[in-house]
Amino acid sequence: MYKFMSVFYSVIILSQLDFCSTETTSSQMTTEDSVQSKKSKTEHRDLPEGWSDFCMEVNNKSSTDVISFKCTIHGHNSGRWSYEEMRNHIAPRSMKYRFDIECLHGANISLRWPFKARNLKELKVQNCILTEFYGDYENKMLATFQDELEYLSLSNVVAMVDIYDLVYFAGTIVNITQDTLCGNDHSLIEMTMSNLTYDFGASTETFFQNLLNETTGEHNIKEDPVMNKAQNLYTDIFEVDHVCNYKRLKMYDYSINSSPGTFYVDLKTERSSYPVLENLNFSFTPFGEKYSVDDLLNNWAKYYPTLQAMDISHCNIKKLDVVSTIKSIDKGNSHKLVVNLTDNNIKELEVAVLENIVNEEQVFFNFSRNPLNCSCTEDMKELIRFVQEKSKWNIAKYARYAYIRKMQCYFPEQLNGMLLKDLKESLLLCRDVFSLTETIVEEAVVFLSVFSFLLLVVIFILVKFRREIRILTYTRFHILLPCQSEEAFEEKKFDAFVSYSNEDHLWVTSVFENNCIDGLRNFKFCLHHRDFIAGKTITENIIDSIESSRHTIVIMSKNFLNSSYCLYEFEEALRQSISERKRHLLVIMLENVAQDKMPKVLQTCLKTFTYISKDDKIFMDRLIYSLSYKRRGQMTNNAKFVAAYENELCKETEKQDSTSTFHKNVYESVIPQGNTEKEKTDNYNIFP
Repeated sequence: MYKFMSVFYSVIILSQLDFCSTETTSSQMTTEDSVQSKKSKTEHRDLPEGWSDFCMEVNNKSSTDVISFKCTIHGHNSGRWSYEEMRNHIAPRSMKYRFDIECLHGANISLRWPFKARNLKELKVQNCILTEFYGDYENKMLATFQDELEYLSLSNVVAMVDIYDLVYFAGTIVNITQDTLCGNDHSLIEMTMSNLTYDFGASTETFFQNLLNETTGEHNIKEDPVMNKAQNLYTDIFEVDHVCNYKRLKMYDYSINSSPGTFYVDLKTERSSYPVLENLNFSFTPFGEKYSVDDLLNNWAKYYPTLQAMDISHCNIKKLDVVSTIKSIDKGNSHKLVVNLTDNNIKELEVAVLENIVNEEQVFFNFSRNPLNCSCTEDMKELIRFVQEKSKWNIAKYARYAYIRKMQCYFPEQLNGMLLKDLKESLLLCRDVFSLTETIVEEAVVFLSVFSFLLLVVIFILVKFRREIRILTYTRFHILLPCQSEEAFEEKKFDAFVSYSNEDHLWVTSVFENNCIDGLRNFKFCLHHRDFIAGKTITENIIDSIESSRHTIVIMSKNFLNSSYCLYEFEEALRQSISERKRHLLVIMLENVAQDKMPKVLQTCLKTFTYISKDDKIFMDRLIYSLSYKRRGQMTNNAKFVAAYENELCKETEKQDSTSTFHKNVYESVIPQGNTEKEKTDNYNIFP
């Protein structure tokens, strides 16, 4: 969040100042070979002490009174190049200085706007992180000597700015000094501020923590000084008395600025003067989101009376509108301007606009390499006739724009790459009313066919999986469908009696006894090893448990079929279902059992009753649905927890101590086991 707000604040305030660009981003640092990495044996007398480690003098054939240095700042020299130290060192000397500084591996230097120093002729910085950037914001000493810097270039640099300083600047903008506002405006000949970005560093987190409302946990906008001061910044900055007069500036490069200020263009012209400016570069700056061509060329002849070239390529400009620009041209001024509009996002060309452009001889617009849309429109038909009228292209004013005829279509896909001069109306894929009606009918038929097919698929799914849908809508979404009948409440001691073989007790206890599954916790189950009453016969316990339970759950397995008493419990449960005339009996298939090995009555039952397989993907949904009371407007017996079943299978319980007597298994006793089925029955050891 802090990084986002840093970007937001830089757009609000830093973009308003005519010497600033915006948005907190990371600069693209390049790595090149070092020109000098070892400390020189002797210090250069024209450099501050220790600077010979990273700076070396280079030949300067253009001037004998200027000494030039190339400084390569490595990681181990990061922070050693100091603007204040340099300024104090060269000030009393008779020579003029040029510094070409390149940082490697994210190194930083101290550099203070507006880079004003005695005897500093040229300053070029690339790929560096800049500290102390606004260290001279209120330095009154800068006004005691004249501007001397003639060539300034900052490329791919990041200026570290404290957000508290930003708040202070916003509140004191009316008191800004001439030097801070304009820099070396009287001396600069060439100025490049390309890909200059800002980073607020650790100050952002501290700043926002102080604005955080601990009660609500939200950022307190009303107490935000940046927001409050930014509201007055637009009006305050126009109350500044200073006007920047770049009286020697011939080239100004403000390219690769990812977020230009909201009134940057107005500020640049109304508060600045460029009497000899010849080249202006705004390329790779997304003006197209906020400004039109007319906005960017607003009164250019007035504010840039000697301008020869303006580069606004790669600016995402979407429309070629130059009406105001042409109307504002001073016919008494004979100088001509070339405007580079290539590689923008201009998709349409109007013939009326093109005629105005062609007839204006003082401005030449190059808008080639734009993605033209050659769809069938009246404007496109008119453009084709304009381009293919060969006689006019021999006239000089049209011949200047001969590249228009070679512009390519980008859209639609069928015409991609076709030149305008080769395009014909018959190729525009235009359709008459009859063809359009026919197409609409065809599309309607296709739509209805697809819709009908999908409807049939849905109906098929609803019919084939209707039971599963009823189960899932009830257990997952607590909805009882209209086609489902409600059940009358029946008061019984248990929700279900579980009939199983003792060989399967680990799985049974993990599901029905250990309370590990949320969906079954509110059901009350009768288990023979826990709930049979001592003193009663086995038969009595079975009959009482079945009658006092709403359901009997049969855990069907091979072990179950080998137990006579398990089969007896099954028969009693079946009789209970018949007597109560409802689905009292629930069968869970614990494993695959061949039906031909089952008793006849069990085979008949499985054909009549729907059983539940343990391996069913919605096993727990089916079980809870079968056990629950189905009532509209409510869910009973905790069925709402079924969705969590898949993640809550219990671990198998540890094997119980074989010395346990009645609590382990009411049927296991000191009675010896028999060898035959009859002996097993006689001895009551019916759960192998």
